Amino acid sequence: MALPQRQSHILKHKTGPDDPELHKALEDSLSQVAPEDVSAIADELAERHARLFSGLETDSARLASSFADIAAAVTHTRANASLITNYFAQGDYSSLGQLLQDGAPAPVRVAAFVEQLNALDTRLALELATGFLHNTFPNAHWLWTRWLWDPTTGTGILPLLAGSTHNLLADNLADGYVRVGAVTAMSMKFAEGTGLWTEALTGNERRAQFANSAFLACAYAVYMYGSTSWRLSRDFNELLPSLPNMARRLLGLPKVNSDTPMVE
Repeated sequence: MALPQRQSHILKHKTGPDDPELHKALEDSLSQVAPEDVSAIADELAERHARLFSGLETDSARLASSFADIAAAVTHTRANASLITNYFAQGDYSSLGQLLQDGAPAPVRVAAFVEQLNALDTRLALELATGFLHNTFPNAHWLWTRWLWDPTTGTGILPLLAGSTHNLLADNLADGYVRVGAVTAMSMKFAEGTGLWTEALTGNERRAQFANSAFLACAYAVYMYGSTSWRLSRDFNELLPSLPNMARRLLGLPKVNSDTPMVE
């Protein structure tokens, strides 16, 4: 799990940071995210929590009946949602029940869950475990997705915001989950300087429990838009989803208004 210490290489400069075309694309990307967008995404996450995840720890029947929707909520592609759904096709959700109710610390539970689901890709099992925990108990648990931190490639929005991979390096999954949580919390200092971390977002109890996830998804969408779409033709750029809808996709939320379909 541990990687050699190095600066994050998430930024793949093509002609250097002073390239005017890149700067213009980044400015355009940032202008597509308003504080209201982050608050709206947090509201949608809160609504999904109440509708889909609240009370699952005591309602195994509802867990089974809504599992396809849960799988779609914890990953950002239909293909990965199908992999998760097919893995549990036999209807044995005991591992998810243990993840929610076992008395061990959450990092230990996450690591045990991923080890138990060894037929799934580790990154996908982590997204299921941490997405399930976070959406069920948003104030107590955090996400670990590949777009936040992928230790196999050393990339993600967290090392970009932190400035290096140093605080994310871990020898095992349990420690890795702890470190992702710590860097997620540290990243909120960055959020406070962006203008997107507003009283409307953090002062509302319902929104605040999903503020971190909403902001980080928007930040990654800004990065993706700025570092990739600027190299593409104008005609192709017009086919890309809006930046807020890219953030929604990362969080397993449906798009809002007219946009491109979910990635296969």
